[in-house]
Amino acid sequence: MYSVNAALLSRKSYSISGRYGVLSSGRRYLYVLLLMLYLAVGHTAARAELTPLEAMVDRLHEHPEVRMNESIARKWSNNSDGALGLPNPSITIGLNNVPADDPLNLERYLPSNRSLEFKQAIPNGDAREAVRRTHLARSEVAELERLKVLAKLKERLITALAERRRIVESKGALSGQLDLISELERWLRGEMKGGNSVYARFDELDVQRGRIEERLVALDGEDLRWQAELRELLDTVPDQNILLDIEPREWTGNASELLAVRGAQRKLEVARFQVNEKKAALSPDYALGMAWQQRESGSNFDGQDWLTFKFTVSIPFWADSNQRPRLIAAEEAVTSATAEREHRLREARGKYDDAMADYRTSDNLLRALTRRNGRLSELEAANRRRYEAGDGSLEDVIRPAIQRTEIALDKAKQRAARTISAARINALLVEDGS
Repeated sequence: MYSVNAALLSRKSYSISGRYGVLSSGRRYLYVLLLMLYLAVGHTAARAELTPLEAMVDRLHEHPEVRMNESIARKWSNNSDGALGLPNPSITIGLNNVPADDPLNLERYLPSNRSLEFKQAIPNGDAREAVRRTHLARSEVAELERLKVLAKLKERLITALAERRRIVESKGALSGQLDLISELERWLRGEMKGGNSVYARFDELDVQRGRIEERLVALDGEDLRWQAELRELLDTVPDQNILLDIEPREWTGNASELLAVRGAQRKLEVARFQVNEKKAALSPDYALGMAWQQRESGSNFDGQDWLTFKFTVSIPFWADSNQRPRLIAAEEAVTSATAEREHRLREARGKYDDAMADYRTSDNLLRALTRRNGRLSELEAANRRRYEAGDGSLEDVIRPAIQRTEIALDKAKQRAARTISAARINALLVEDGS
């Protein structure tokens, strides 16, 4: 695909001026090979394309609900970055102890002075660290919520695609029934020309055709509803019948593999960090202050500058009526979060077992339908041989053929149910690397 001038490679030596100095022909040959390898790898990577389903799942990352949780996760992450920072200091400028009738006069009274004061509050470090950890845990909760939303959207996407595939397959089976009815009508006309009384059979076939057409209309209506679902998910409607069968992921029984349980665990961690916050609130906060004051010289006193230094410590004097009730409330939140985790585990386990049962049922039904379809196919072939040999009627051939189209309808339904069950299972589990 990529060629190199042989004449250039055959030269014994060449030079490149500049910061790299002189390169030998052997080194040049090595560089050319590396360049070819780079271009080949890049070309191969460029040719790699996502499957239609992968492309649609990738598009789900742009869904507003997913982006909302991404933003929430970033919000809490940024809050954690600022949790250890100190609050803004304060600077105070004052005119102190001045005459009420002449507030700008600093020379009349001895206590009159101008001042500049600086103050810095220093909340205790344990409290700030606890807040930081709480914010980080909240960020992880939001990230898991994003994964849960993405998994649910993917389940909805696969459900919609599976239902549309069912509709396509069902319409194909019903169209096959219409073709069989038309074939039977042509045969009945021949029988009628031969003098056989088959008028009533035409009325029966008209009724069957009407029922099939009604089912086709109903399928068209279903398809419109699933198109609306896809438009809400992807902002577009992909082609029909592009979904391949998907397999459910196996759950090992580890609770942390369940998305709902992992999210509940992160919420429990948030509650525990909030307990640490309330405990840290029992520790003192601090503050540093410094004030500069200047007095003007008066008629009977000299001017003077002086400094004031302050160190403040808060005392949790009202802890029993302030901090401790809040600590007890935070501990109760931990108890509640622990119970919620257990609830989510039981709920997710039940959903997994339910979806797996549906998956296995649909899979077994598909196998049974395939076996019955094979037997009907053999019966149809045998009846056709008899008909072609002049023994029997075409109705004996078409009857099992119509039954096979009904089996095709059932298979389309069970195939969609199996795919949807697999999607339900996969939506419960954490994807690899998450």
